[in-house]
Amino acid sequence: MPKIIAGKTEIECRLIIFDKNGTLVDQERFLLSLAKARRQSLCTMVGSQVDDLWEKAVGTDLKHGRIDHSGPLATAPQREEVLIAASAVYQCGHSWSEAKKIAIEAYEHADESLRPSYGCVLLEGIVDVLKRLKSNELKLAIATTDSHKRTEESLKFLGVAHLFDVIVGGDDVKNSKPAPDTVLEACRRVGCLPGDSVVVGDSLNDIIMGKNAKVKKCIGVLTGFTSKEELQQIIDVIIESVTELRTEG
Repeated sequence: MPKIIAGKTEIECRLIIFDKNGTLVDQERFLLSLAKARRQSLCTMVGSQVDDLWEKAVGTDLKHGRIDHSGPLATAPQREEVLIAASAVYQCGHSWSEAKKIAIEAYEHADESLRPSYGCVLLEGIVDVLKRLKSNELKLAIATTDSHKRTEESLKFLGVAHLFDVIVGGDDVKNSKPAPDTVLEACRRVGCLPGDSVVVGDSLNDIIMGKNAKVKKCIGVLTGFTSKEELQQIIDVIIESVTELRTEG
């Protein structure tokens, strides 16, 4: 079985399951780009009165460039955030049925305006480490709360989609992180047992997801919003970034 090295820990595994935002992609830049596009789209359709309502509801302050790292924008799958956006539209005088329709359409328009990268920028050194891992007969997967389509198109634009054997988005499963569904679906599609897999992520939800799925190891990275002290409460293996993952030979 292939072996990876994270810090001083050697782990035999067949599959590495990566979170996307904060682990492979610059989370702050991605979320700010997404937030600006969604706010603009909603304001165009509803009017400026929805602005503050939506920002408070999803957890962002675009005037000061701030994101609530534990809020819906940063942690919820899109299908949940759309309903939160709909509640803001509803408060502007629309019926609930109309509000949902407007929110869905606004988010679709926002995605269109961000194509093809949707604001995604890979963290430094990610391409080289993914190629190195892939060349050592390891299977690679993505487990994200982001939508499957946006994730796949972003990674294609960034030139790394071909390095992943499977991509599982928040809309591919019934229950998102920290439920184990995303990891279990990745394992199912690759044909690998959770016990032969590892999860690599930057957030507590990533690590809890991996533990709930009973993977072999969970590896925390410090390139996202979660501090080392927070990660240490629930995890044994912590590295600065994905670029510190190594293989034998």
